[in-house]
Amino acid sequence: MSLNAVSSATLSSILQNTVSRIQSQLTTSEIENSTGKLADIGLTLGADSGQDIALHQQMADLTAISNSNAVVTAQLGGAANALTSLQSTASTMLSAFVDGASGTANSIGAAGLQQQASGALQTFASLMNSDVGGVYVFGGINSGVAPIAAYSQTPPSMAQNAVETAFQNYFGFAISSSNVNSITGTQMQTFLTNQFAALFSGSNWTSDWSSASDTAATNRIGANQTVTTSVSGNDPAFQNMAEALTMVSAFGGLNLSSDAYSTLMSTAQSVMNSANNGLISASTAVGTMENQVTEANSAINLQQNVLTTQINAAETVNAYDVATQVSNLSTQLQTAYSLTSQIHKLSLVNFL
Repeated sequence: MSLNAVSSATLSSILQNTVSRIQSQLTTSEIENSTGKLADIGLTLGADSGQDIALHQQMADLTAISNSNAVVTAQLGGAANALTSLQSTASTMLSAFVDGASGTANSIGAAGLQQQASGALQTFASLMNSDVGGVYVFGGINSGVAPIAAYSQTPPSMAQNAVETAFQNYFGFAISSSNVNSITGTQMQTFLTNQFAALFSGSNWTSDWSSASDTAATNRIGANQTVTTSVSGNDPAFQNMAEALTMVSAFGGLNLSSDAYSTLMSTAQSVMNSANNGLISASTAVGTMENQVTEANSAINLQQNVLTTQINAAETVNAYDVATQVSNLSTQLQTAYSLTSQIHKLSLVNFL
Protein backbone atom coordinates (compact mmCIF):
# COMPACT_ATOMS: atom_id res chain seq x y z
CA MET A 1 0.00 0.00 0.00
CA SER A 2 1.30 3.43 -0.97
CA LEU A 3 0.62 6.74 0.71
CA ASN A 4 0.37 10.08 -1.08
CA ALA A 5 1.62 13.09 0.76
CA VAL A 6 -0.60 16.21 0.77
CA SER A 7 0.90 19.46 1.89
CA SER A 8 -0.87 21.85 4.24
CA ALA A 9 -0.69 24.51 1.46
CA THR A 10 -2.71 22.27 -0.86
CA LEU A 11 -5.32 21.62 1.83
CA SER A 12 -5.51 25.33 2.54
CA SER A 13 -6.04 26.10 -1.16
CA ILE A 14 -8.83 23.51 -1.42
CA LEU A 15 -10.56 24.94 1.64
CA GLN A 16 -10.26 28.51 0.34
CA ASN A 17 -11.96 27.46 -2.91
CA THR A 18 -14.65 25.76 -0.89
CA VAL A 19 -15.17 28.89 1.21
CA SER A 20 -15.50 31.03 -1.93
CA ARG A 21 -18.06 28.64 -3.41
CA ILE A 22 -20.11 28.49 -0.22
CA GLN A 23 -19.99 32.28 0.17
CA SER A 24 -21.30 32.71 -3.38
CA GLN A 25 -24.10 30.20 -2.78
CA LEU A 26 -24.93 31.82 0.54
CA THR A 27 -25.14 35.29 -1.01
CA THR A 28 -27.54 33.97 -3.64
CA SER A 29 -29.66 32.16 -1.04
CA GLU A 30 -29.79 35.20 1.25
CA ILE A 31 -31.03 37.36 -1.64
CA GLU A 32 -33.72 34.81 -2.43
CA ASN A 33 -34.60 34.52 1.24
CA SER A 34 -35.11 38.28 1.59
CA THR A 35 -36.89 38.91 -1.76
CA GLY A 36 -38.76 35.65 -2.18
CA LYS A 37 -37.60 35.67 -5.82
CA LEU A 38 -34.91 33.92 -7.79
CA ALA A 39 -31.61 35.80 -7.49
CA ASP A 40 -30.49 34.95 -11.03
CA ILE A 41 -33.49 34.23 -13.24
CA GLY A 42 -31.48 33.55 -16.38
CA LEU A 43 -29.17 31.08 -14.64
CA THR A 44 -31.97 29.25 -12.86
CA LEU A 45 -34.60 29.14 -15.60
CA GLY A 46 -32.20 28.65 -18.49
CA ALA A 47 -34.09 28.35 -21.77
CA ASP A 48 -37.37 29.19 -20.00
CA SER A 49 -36.07 32.65 -19.11
CA GLY A 50 -37.13 33.89 -22.56
CA GLN A 51 -40.75 33.20 -21.72
CA ASP A 52 -40.33 34.99 -18.40
CA ILE A 53 -38.92 38.05 -20.17
CA ALA A 54 -41.89 38.01 -22.55
CA LEU A 55 -44.27 38.00 -19.58
CA HIS A 56 -42.51 41.04 -18.10
CA GLN A 57 -42.71 42.85 -21.45
CA GLN A 58 -46.45 42.21 -21.61
CA MET A 59 -46.81 43.49 -18.06
CA ALA A 60 -44.84 46.65 -18.89
CA ASP A 61 -47.01 47.26 -21.95
CA LEU A 62 -50.22 46.91 -19.94
CA THR A 63 -48.87 49.19 -17.22
CA ALA A 64 -48.04 51.86 -19.81
CA ILE A 65 -51.53 51.59 -21.29
CA SER A 66 -53.07 51.80 -17.82
CA ASN A 67 -51.08 54.97 -17.08
CA SER A 68 -52.14 56.45 -20.42
CA ASN A 69 -55.77 55.56 -19.69
CA ALA A 70 -55.59 57.54 -16.45
CA VAL A 71 -54.65 60.63 -18.47
CA VAL A 72 -57.38 59.92 -21.05
CA THR A 73 -59.94 59.50 -18.26
CA ALA A 74 -59.01 62.89 -16.82
CA GLN A 75 -59.28 64.54 -20.25
CA LEU A 76 -62.65 62.94 -20.97
CA GLY A 77 -63.82 64.04 -17.53
CA GLY A 78 -62.80 67.61 -18.37
CA ALA A 79 -64.69 67.41 -21.67
CA ALA A 80 -67.76 65.98 -19.95
CA ASN A 81 -67.79 68.77 -17.37
CA ALA A 82 -67.40 71.44 -20.07
CA LEU A 83 -70.21 69.92 -22.13
CA THR A 84 -72.49 69.89 -19.09
CA SER A 85 -71.83 73.59 -18.57
CA LEU A 86 -72.30 74.31 -22.28
CA GLN A 87 -75.63 72.49 -22.22
CA SER A 88 -76.70 74.52 -19.22
CA THR A 89 -75.75 77.78 -20.96
CA ALA A 90 -77.50 76.72 -24.17
CA SER A 91 -80.70 75.79 -22.31
CA THR A 92 -80.69 79.06 -20.38
CA MET A 93 -80.21 81.12 -23.53
CA LEU A 94 -82.82 79.13 -25.46
CA SER A 95 -85.38 79.97 -22.80
CA ALA A 96 -84.26 83.62 -22.90
CA PHE A 97 -84.68 83.71 -26.69
CA VAL A 98 -88.19 82.29 -26.37
CA ASP A 99 -89.08 84.95 -23.82
CA GLY A 100 -87.41 87.68 -25.86
CA ALA A 101 -89.38 86.86 -29.00
CA SER A 102 -92.38 88.66 -27.58
CA GLY A 103 -90.42 91.90 -27.08
CA THR A 104 -89.24 94.64 -29.39
CA ALA A 105 -85.78 95.88 -30.33
CA ASN A 106 -86.24 99.11 -28.37
CA SER A 107 -87.37 97.46 -25.12
CA ILE A 108 -85.30 97.25 -21.94
CA GLY A 109 -85.64 93.47 -22.16
CA ALA A 110 -84.02 93.43 -25.60
CA ALA A 111 -81.00 95.34 -24.34
CA GLY A 112 -80.66 92.99 -21.39
CA LEU A 113 -80.97 89.95 -23.66
CA GLN A 114 -78.26 91.31 -25.94
CA GLN A 115 -75.93 91.74 -22.95
CA GLN A 116 -76.84 88.26 -21.71
CA ALA A 117 -75.98 86.79 -25.11
CA SER A 118 -72.65 88.65 -25.11
CA GLY A 119 -71.79 87.24 -21.69
CA ALA A 120 -72.84 83.74 -22.78
CA LEU A 121 -70.60 84.07 -25.85
CA GLN A 122 -67.61 84.78 -23.60
CA THR A 123 -68.57 81.81 -21.41
CA PHE A 124 -68.82 79.67 -24.55
CA ALA A 125 -65.25 80.52 -25.59
CA SER A 126 -63.93 79.90 -22.08
CA LEU A 127 -65.59 76.48 -21.81
CA MET A 128 -64.49 75.51 -25.31
CA ASN A 129 -60.92 76.28 -24.27
CA SER A 130 -61.07 73.93 -21.26
CA ASP A 131 -57.82 72.08 -20.73
CA VAL A 132 -56.50 69.27 -18.57
CA GLY A 133 -52.79 69.47 -17.87
CA GLY A 134 -52.26 71.80 -20.82
CA VAL A 135 -54.19 69.57 -23.23
CA TYR A 136 -57.21 71.36 -24.74
CA VAL A 137 -60.02 68.80 -24.65
CA PHE A 138 -61.82 70.16 -27.75
CA GLY A 139 -58.70 70.68 -29.87
CA GLY A 140 -58.80 67.30 -31.60
CA ILE A 141 -55.29 66.20 -32.48
CA ASN A 142 -54.25 69.89 -32.32
CA SER A 143 -54.64 69.75 -28.54
CA GLY A 144 -51.74 72.06 -27.71
CA VAL A 145 -53.53 75.22 -28.91
CA ALA A 146 -56.68 76.87 -27.50
CA PRO A 147 -59.35 75.89 -30.06
CA ILE A 148 -61.70 78.89 -29.94
CA ALA A 149 -60.92 82.60 -30.31
CA ALA A 150 -62.89 85.07 -28.19
CA TYR A 151 -65.41 87.13 -30.19
CA SER A 152 -65.21 90.41 -28.28
CA GLN A 153 -61.66 91.73 -28.27
CA THR A 154 -59.73 94.98 -28.63
CA PRO A 155 -58.88 95.37 -31.43
CA PRO A 156 -61.89 93.51 -32.89
CA SER A 157 -61.42 89.80 -33.51
CA MET A 158 -61.36 88.27 -36.96
CA ALA A 159 -64.79 86.81 -36.26
CA GLN A 160 -66.25 90.19 -35.30
CA ASN A 161 -64.76 91.85 -38.39
CA ALA A 162 -66.18 89.05 -40.55
CA VAL A 163 -69.68 89.54 -39.09
CA GLU A 164 -69.65 93.31 -39.60
CA THR A 165 -68.24 92.96 -43.13
CA ALA A 166 -70.88 90.39 -44.10
CA PHE A 167 -73.59 92.68 -42.72
CA GLN A 168 -72.38 95.72 -44.68
CA ASN A 169 -71.87 93.73 -47.89
CA TYR A 170 -75.42 92.39 -47.78
CA PHE A 171 -77.40 95.42 -46.57
CA GLY A 172 -75.23 98.14 -48.08
CA PHE A 173 -74.63 100.04 -44.85
CA ALA A 174 -72.67 99.56 -41.64
CA ILE A 175 -74.03 97.82 -38.58
CA SER A 176 -73.89 101.16 -36.75
CA SER A 177 -76.00 102.95 -39.37
CA SER A 178 -79.45 104.35 -38.53
CA ASN A 179 -80.65 102.58 -41.68
CA VAL A 180 -80.84 99.30 -39.74
CA ASN A 181 -84.46 100.24 -38.93
CA SER A 182 -85.32 99.77 -42.61
CA ILE A 183 -84.36 96.07 -42.65
CA THR A 184 -87.39 93.87 -43.29
CA GLY A 185 -88.06 90.48 -41.76
CA THR A 186 -87.51 88.80 -45.12
CA GLN A 187 -84.17 90.54 -45.61
CA MET A 188 -83.05 89.59 -42.12
CA GLN A 189 -84.08 85.96 -42.66
CA THR A 190 -82.19 85.72 -45.96
CA PHE A 191 -79.08 87.28 -44.45
CA LEU A 192 -79.08 85.10 -41.31
CA THR A 193 -79.74 81.88 -43.24
CA ASN A 194 -77.12 82.48 -45.91
CA GLN A 195 -74.33 85.05 -45.52
CA PHE A 196 -74.30 85.04 -41.73
CA ALA A 197 -74.65 81.25 -41.29
CA ALA A 198 -71.75 80.71 -43.72
CA LEU A 199 -69.42 82.43 -41.22
CA PHE A 200 -69.83 79.47 -38.84
CA SER A 201 -68.86 76.58 -41.10
CA GLY A 202 -66.12 75.44 -43.45
CA SER A 203 -63.08 77.61 -44.03
CA ASN A 204 -64.72 80.69 -42.46
CA TRP A 205 -65.06 78.86 -39.15
CA THR A 206 -61.50 77.53 -39.16
CA SER A 207 -59.97 80.85 -40.20
CA ASP A 208 -61.95 83.21 -37.93
CA TRP A 209 -63.04 81.10 -34.98
CA SER A 210 -61.38 77.75 -34.56
CA SER A 211 -57.86 76.36 -34.32
CA ALA A 212 -59.17 72.86 -33.58
CA SER A 213 -58.45 69.93 -35.85
CA ASP A 214 -61.34 68.10 -37.53
CA THR A 215 -59.51 64.88 -36.62
CA ALA A 216 -60.43 63.72 -33.14
CA ALA A 217 -57.74 62.29 -30.88
CA THR A 218 -57.43 58.52 -30.60
CA ASN A 219 -55.73 56.42 -27.95
CA ARG A 220 -54.72 52.81 -27.49
CA ILE A 221 -56.75 51.86 -24.42
CA GLY A 222 -56.17 48.11 -24.52
CA ALA A 223 -53.66 45.61 -25.83
CA ASN A 224 -55.62 45.37 -29.08
CA GLN A 225 -58.03 48.30 -28.81
CA THR A 226 -57.69 51.85 -30.16
CA VAL A 227 -60.67 54.22 -29.91
CA THR A 228 -61.63 57.87 -30.40
CA THR A 229 -61.11 59.77 -27.16
CA SER A 230 -62.10 63.37 -27.90
CA VAL A 231 -64.67 65.64 -29.53
CA SER A 232 -63.46 68.26 -31.99
CA GLY A 233 -64.25 71.92 -31.48
CA ASN A 234 -65.37 71.93 -35.12
CA ASP A 235 -68.42 69.83 -34.29
CA PRO A 236 -71.64 71.42 -35.69
CA ALA A 237 -73.05 71.66 -32.15
CA PHE A 238 -70.37 74.17 -31.20
CA GLN A 239 -70.71 76.06 -34.49
CA ASN A 240 -74.47 76.37 -33.99
CA MET A 241 -74.07 77.61 -30.42
CA ALA A 242 -71.56 80.25 -31.48
CA GLU A 243 -73.85 81.28 -34.34
CA ALA A 244 -76.97 81.70 -32.17
CA LEU A 245 -75.14 83.63 -29.45
CA THR A 246 -73.29 85.87 -31.94
CA MET A 247 -76.55 86.54 -33.76
CA VAL A 248 -78.19 88.06 -30.70
CA SER A 249 -75.00 89.62 -29.32
CA ALA A 250 -74.25 91.43 -32.61
CA PHE A 251 -77.77 92.36 -33.76
CA GLY A 252 -79.99 92.13 -30.69
CA GLY A 253 -79.15 95.66 -29.58
CA LEU A 254 -79.77 97.31 -32.97
CA ASN A 255 -82.76 99.57 -33.66
CA LEU A 256 -84.46 96.94 -35.80
CA SER A 257 -88.05 96.94 -37.00
CA SER A 258 -90.44 94.68 -35.10
CA ASP A 259 -90.55 92.30 -38.07
CA ALA A 260 -86.76 92.08 -38.35
CA TYR A 261 -86.32 91.67 -34.59
CA SER A 262 -88.94 88.91 -34.45
CA THR A 263 -87.17 87.13 -37.29
CA LEU A 264 -83.84 87.51 -35.47
CA MET A 265 -85.21 85.95 -32.29
CA SER A 266 -87.03 83.08 -33.99
CA THR A 267 -83.91 82.23 -36.01
CA ALA A 268 -81.77 82.36 -32.87
CA GLN A 269 -84.19 79.96 -31.17
CA SER A 270 -84.00 77.51 -34.06
CA VAL A 271 -80.20 77.56 -34.27
CA MET A 272 -79.77 77.29 -30.49
CA ASN A 273 -82.20 74.37 -30.40
CA SER A 274 -80.01 72.57 -32.95
CA ALA A 275 -76.97 73.42 -30.83
CA ASN A 276 -78.61 72.04 -27.71
CA ASN A 277 -79.49 68.76 -29.43
CA GLY A 278 -75.95 68.52 -30.77
CA LEU A 279 -74.47 69.09 -27.31
CA ILE A 280 -76.58 66.25 -25.94
CA SER A 281 -75.21 63.98 -28.68
CA ALA A 282 -71.66 65.10 -27.94
CA SER A 283 -72.13 64.41 -24.22
CA THR A 284 -73.47 60.96 -25.03
CA ALA A 285 -70.43 60.28 -27.23
CA VAL A 286 -68.04 61.35 -24.46
CA GLY A 287 -69.92 59.17 -21.97
CA THR A 288 -69.52 56.21 -24.33
CA MET A 289 -65.78 56.92 -24.58
CA GLU A 290 -65.51 57.02 -20.77
CA ASN A 291 -67.27 53.64 -20.52
CA GLN A 292 -64.92 52.15 -23.11
CA VAL A 293 -61.89 53.25 -21.10
CA THR A 294 -63.42 51.92 -17.86
CA GLU A 295 -64.10 48.54 -19.46
CA ALA A 296 -60.61 48.49 -20.96
CA ASN A 297 -59.10 49.16 -17.53
CA SER A 298 -61.07 46.25 -16.07
CA ALA A 299 -59.75 43.97 -18.80
CA ILE A 300 -56.21 45.20 -18.18
CA ASN A 301 -56.51 44.45 -14.46
CA LEU A 302 -57.59 40.89 -15.23
CA GLN A 303 -54.72 40.42 -17.69
CA GLN A 304 -52.24 41.83 -15.17
CA ASN A 305 -53.50 39.41 -12.51
CA VAL A 306 -52.95 36.47 -14.87
CA LEU A 307 -49.47 37.69 -15.79
CA THR A 308 -48.59 38.25 -12.14
CA THR A 309 -49.60 34.68 -11.35
CA GLN A 310 -47.49 33.32 -14.21
CA ILE A 311 -44.46 35.44 -13.29
CA ASN A 312 -44.69 34.47 -9.63
CA ALA A 313 -44.95 30.81 -10.55
CA ALA A 314 -41.69 31.07 -12.51
CA GLU A 315 -39.73 33.36 -10.18
CA THR A 316 -40.97 32.77 -6.64
CA VAL A 317 -38.85 30.50 -4.45
CA ASN A 318 -39.95 28.12 -1.69
CA ALA A 319 -39.45 30.13 1.48
CA TYR A 320 -38.89 27.07 3.68
CA ASP A 321 -36.38 25.46 1.32
CA VAL A 322 -34.41 28.68 0.93
CA ALA A 323 -34.34 29.34 4.69
CA THR A 324 -33.06 25.80 5.26
CA GLN A 325 -30.46 26.26 2.57
CA VAL A 326 -29.23 29.50 4.18
CA SER A 327 -28.92 27.72 7.52
CA ASN A 328 -27.04 24.76 6.05
CA LEU A 329 -24.69 26.95 4.02
CA SER A 330 -23.95 29.10 7.07
CA THR A 331 -23.03 25.97 9.02
CA GLN A 332 -20.82 24.73 6.18
CA LEU A 333 -19.12 28.11 5.93
CA GLN A 334 -18.34 28.18 9.66
CA THR A 335 -16.94 24.66 9.44
CA ALA A 336 -14.74 25.61 6.48
CA TYR A 337 -13.47 28.68 8.36
CA SER A 338 -12.62 26.47 11.35
CA LEU A 339 -10.73 23.91 9.26
CA THR A 340 -8.84 26.64 7.45
CA SER A 341 -7.77 28.14 10.75
CA GLN A 342 -6.58 24.80 12.04
CA ILE A 343 -4.58 24.05 8.89
CA HIS A 344 -2.88 27.41 9.13
CA LYS A 345 -1.69 26.44 12.62
CA LEU A 346 0.00 23.26 11.37
CA SER A 347 3.81 23.49 11.55
CA LEU A 348 6.67 20.94 11.71
CA VAL A 349 8.04 22.98 14.57
CA ASN A 350 5.25 21.58 16.74
CA PHE A 351 6.50 18.05 16.10
CA LEU A 352 10.24 18.54 16.67
